[in-house]
Amino acid sequence: MAKKNGLKTTERLLGIIKNGGNGQDQRLFRIVQNKDMASDSTVLGRNNRHFCEISFSEQAMPRVRAQLDAIWSNILLSQGAPPHSVLLTSASKGEGVTYVSERLSLYLATAYNHNVLYVNVANQILAPNAPPCPSAEEVVACLTSGRGIDDLVAASSTPGLWVLNLGITEGQHALPWLLPEKDVLGSLLRQTRERFDVVVFDAQSVLSAPWTATMAKPLDVNLLVCRFAVTRREVLNTLLDAFRAAGVAPQGVILNARRYSVPQFFYKLLK
Repeated sequence: MAKKNGLKTTERLLGIIKNGGNGQDQRLFRIVQNKDMASDSTVLGRNNRHFCEISFSEQAMPRVRAQLDAIWSNILLSQGAPPHSVLLTSASKGEGVTYVSERLSLYLATAYNHNVLYVNVANQILAPNAPPCPSAEEVVACLTSGRGIDDLVAASSTPGLWVLNLGITEGQHALPWLLPEKDVLGSLLRQTRERFDVVVFDAQSVLSAPWTATMAKPLDVNLLVCRFAVTRREVLNTLLDAFRAAGVAPQGVILNARRYSVPQFFYKLLK
């Protein structure tokens, strides 16, 4: 039986990212110019003029892995099979969606040796001197014309991890992605299924980009990131209302930046 807040019994607290407040706004991923570009290469990402540099300390990986082990295990248990597509979002900005998304992508590529595609929908990822990324319209045209994703995907400094920047800037509407007759997202998911084990979507917050809930509909798993001592109950309920209106059921919540005890109302919402 559904609770008054709309959450079902399958939607629960999947895990906790501790000390997520450290470097919360600092990106690990940054797209730069690909100095080793080879236009005639058949290696995925090698013929792209972009390359993703990942600045992450190896010393920090054991702590991150310990936290994400429990989260990913809970996702696998709840789904019954490894999901191919995962979207992370939040109610409002500042919850740490990018912080969690980047580390989840790294974790899956290094701990599971998965081929992972990180899809940036959330915010700026280009370094100041990097060539401009294709616009949202160019990305849509590429995906719907049969050209494939090879020209869009950038390799990274971490083996097994690639990056796709959708070109949707903050405040821009994702209308080209949502038109049923174009089926852009469906085309992307079909093409990535042939190349990648997992696709991680780092999405904008629902309150600043309501269409995120619509984008989440065809994906296997949708996760909400809530920040300790920041996320308000009424804001979380607004996010859940937006998901319900789009016909989407989030599969769980990741509590980010926990330093103290977990607020009791989270457990009441998520049990």
